[in-house]
Amino acid sequence: MTALYVFDKVSYEAPAKSKREGALTILSDVSFKVERGSFLVITGPSGGGKTTLLRLFNRLIDPTSGNIYFDGRNIKEHPILQLRSRIGWVPQVPVRFPGTVESNIRLPFALSKLRKYSPNEISEAVERVKSMGILPEELFKRRAEDLSVGEAQRMNLLRALVLKPEVLLLDEPTSALDREAAEGLLEQILRIREEERITVIMVSHHPEEAKKVGSEILRIDHGRVEQNS
Repeated sequence: MTALYVFDKVSYEAPAKSKREGALTILSDVSFKVERGSFLVITGPSGGGKTTLLRLFNRLIDPTSGNIYFDGRNIKEHPILQLRSRIGWVPQVPVRFPGTVESNIRLPFALSKLRKYSPNEISEAVERVKSMGILPEELFKRRAEDLSVGEAQRMNLLRALVLKPEVLLLDEPTSALDREAAEGLLEQILRIREEERITVIMVSHHPEEAKKVGSEILRIDHGRVEQNS
């Protein structure tokens, strides 16, 4: 495998909330690589910098210092819309838009500013993610607001996959699920990673979860990498 991401002494300081408060250092001199096709799990205690680190992968934020390289180029050299079209994002709290589950999954095509998609392309893409078996067929016509938390999280996963990303970013996707539902979702994510041949980067609070699914584990605490295995 080859490195898809390289973090080189990356630091991030949160902007000061007031003139009396200084900037808060969230990440400090973080260096590591993410191999293409791997499943990286970022773990560690609450407040250690995990979600901040995840947000750097698709430039929801930029580092205060240091450099991030994506696919061999500085991440800032990639046009941000093109970059994000290659990276799927699933937030910790599922996002639901008005309408049906299927209309939620189709939303990335309507919002795309890079190109126009034909009706056939959209239909084929939606049918592709439907066939993954992540959600029962009967749910696609249901209103998104009527889904359970677990179902909504799966809907968000399908929405992130519909444009065939190279990278999938997951921010604690199992945090609101019971153990059985969490294990089922992780099994589906592992299967999708193999079938779609994508790189998965997931934040998790649970070390046992990280060991079960991660081909690589990055532990971060107080903004510093403690373990990279």
